[in-house]
Amino acid sequence: MREKESWRRYSARPENAISGNEVELLRDGEEAFPAMLSAIGGAREFILLEFYLFADDSIGRSFADLLKEKAREGVAVYLIYDSIGSILTDRDFFLDLAAAGVKVAEFRPVIFWKPYWNWIKRDHRKTICVDGQTALVGGFNITEYDAPKSMGGRGWKDTQALLRGPAVAAVENVFWEAWAASTPVDGSVIPPGRASAPASAGGKNVSVLFAGGIRNVRSIRRSYRYAIDRALEYIYITNAYFLPDRLVYRRLVRAARRGVDVRVIAPMDTDHPYVRWASWARYGHMIRNGVKIYEWQGPILHSKTAVIDGVWSSVGSHNLDHRSLYYNLEVNVNVYGPDFGSAMARAFREDLKKCSPVTFADVKKRPFTAKAASKLLYLMRSWL
Repeated sequence: MREKESWRRYSARPENAISGNEVELLRDGEEAFPAMLSAIGGAREFILLEFYLFADDSIGRSFADLLKEKAREGVAVYLIYDSIGSILTDRDFFLDLAAAGVKVAEFRPVIFWKPYWNWIKRDHRKTICVDGQTALVGGFNITEYDAPKSMGGRGWKDTQALLRGPAVAAVENVFWEAWAASTPVDGSVIPPGRASAPASAGGKNVSVLFAGGIRNVRSIRRSYRYAIDRALEYIYITNAYFLPDRLVYRRLVRAARRGVDVRVIAPMDTDHPYVRWASWARYGHMIRNGVKIYEWQGPILHSKTAVIDGVWSSVGSHNLDHRSLYYNLEVNVNVYGPDFGSAMARAFREDLKKCSPVTFADVKKRPFTAKAASKLLYLMRSWL
């Protein structure tokens, strides 16, 4: 293995990295959901939750009951949910939370006479912050689909990072910016709070990157692009909706051409099959140029992770697609260093055992109609 340079080699803005953190990789729902419930249950001062989808199902109700209990204990509980993401959750569910003392706000309520832009710009983040000490960032929504089978869920494949240390304050700042742009469901006026000042908890450097503001709309993509360009050994990407823009797509191809081991895990079964079809339009060219594509064979894949050379790692809500890049509020944490990077690489290699490789022969033998549909959907990728 070639000797790696400092983590700064892979960071587009090393000066923005926050030192003194501990980060734990939660590889699936069996690890993530107990960690979320434990963090909420142990709260003593405040809880901040920001979720694209908070469902009125057995999982959503169990979380809601716990949030009500914490509010009764005097803990300040704040919840942001997305109007479109949670559109199937009856408003009374959230009003009931508000009546129990939980401060609940809706991001961009759907108003039918407002322009299309109001509909497509959504809050796609999934975060929890507790007491200024702990933050959880990843791709899990609060639904039966995301929850593990041991809790009665469907066991969708996803990933989460548990943070402790000064980076927690950066996640809190992201929450409060979203709170200022959201509407409390009970009509009250609740001003944003202030981020905490957590003490050092470890030795890891972390960047908290977010999309949604004008200056930061491409920060997550920029971090991907920069790290890909500096890869020496391998690039491992797992992404639920793998439809990268040309800037990232071309850099993956260039990396493979210069000898980097580029591997991508994408879904076989998906809740948005048209995205998978659009992705296949690019598979042939990527495979011919050395990029290895795999399709996950287990329950629906919903992860958004990457690791490069065991030094640069990214976990969060950002998909490699047009919607995450231009329309959604997203948040990812980039973790620098070999400890977390090695854990990410091991998890990726374990996941490969549950995948099937996509070969160039697979691409070529597809029916003409399927190829044409994929090309058409790829041309329409900005609308997917």
